[in-house]
Amino acid sequence: MEYLDGRVLVGDGFIDGYVAVEDGTIVEVSEGRCPCVPAARGIVIPRPVDAHTHCADGAVEAVPGMGIEELVAPPDGLKHRYLREAPESELRASIAGFAERASAYGTGRFIDFREGGAGGCRLLRETVPDAVILGRPESPEYDRAELDAILSIADGIGLPSISDIGTGYAEAIADRVHARGGILALHASERVREDIDAILALEPDFVVHMTQATAGDVGRCADAGVGIVVCTRSNLFFGNVPPIGMMMREGAELSIGTDNAMLCEPDMRAEARAFAETAARQGIAYEEVWGPMVLNGRKIIYNHKSLELEAGMAADLTVLPCRGGFSAENALRDARPVHAYRR
Repeated sequence: MEYLDGRVLVGDGFIDGYVAVEDGTIVEVSEGRCPCVPAARGIVIPRPVDAHTHCADGAVEAVPGMGIEELVAPPDGLKHRYLREAPESELRASIAGFAERASAYGTGRFIDFREGGAGGCRLLRETVPDAVILGRPESPEYDRAELDAILSIADGIGLPSISDIGTGYAEAIADRVHARGGILALHASERVREDIDAILALEPDFVVHMTQATAGDVGRCADAGVGIVVCTRSNLFFGNVPPIGMMMREGAELSIGTDNAMLCEPDMRAEARAFAETAARQGIAYEEVWGPMVLNGRKIIYNHKSLELEAGMAADLTVLPCRGGFSAENALRDARPVHAYRR
């Protein structure tokens, strides 16, 4: 039996107590003093889900000052040229390395917008079987056979922005994804503001970025129950400060993603720190980070099932060391390695 002691995230709130783990399963969650010397002490959380990644592009050399279109816009941004030209063995090694680092940082699963059509999805599924894969068609025109091939491997479709592919193409894809019961997500209002009516007409499960969106756009997402994934570090790389404070005041359900491997390590603690510090400058309390960092990303892939920690559950847990007391600020700034249990 091992014990994890400290401040434990239970549902959407914390208790001061401990979690007992045996053979990879939670056997007790209790308030109060830990009955023995714990294996780890700090803030105990379910392992976060990295809600937006591009895991295969880590070898791309992104130079500060490069714009979004130059670096990542399809079909000929630097990233896309690399992914077309790199040998499969190199891509497989990049993906495997990304997954290993993410796990070491305490991340549970990641939601990848996987380029390369069905072949790209298959490569990721073979390399990281439990990745949540949102594939992307390669054809510039709607091809139902290609889409069905992707959906036979992937969990859904992750599109670039409607500015990149056009609304008609996006609508045809959305209709097929919904008919097949897959997840649909897309980049939205990242470099320019886009038509929120056209975006919401696709009925996405979530959108990514929204750095150029208005408060009205964000409020529309909140009203429609469409979550927003914020990727603070990659946004800042391109000189875009995500309006997190506005998003939270508008009632949006925010999650956190680390975005491109070429820009950011898959370190959810570092990403959450950037998110919380940006939000704090916009009038949001630092402690508000736990929903976006932990709970909301897990809702995307676990279908809003209960997030309560209880006996009998798999010990899918991360402990964040916490010098100076149990606060979000101390936990996210402590550089010591996390203590992670894996499924």
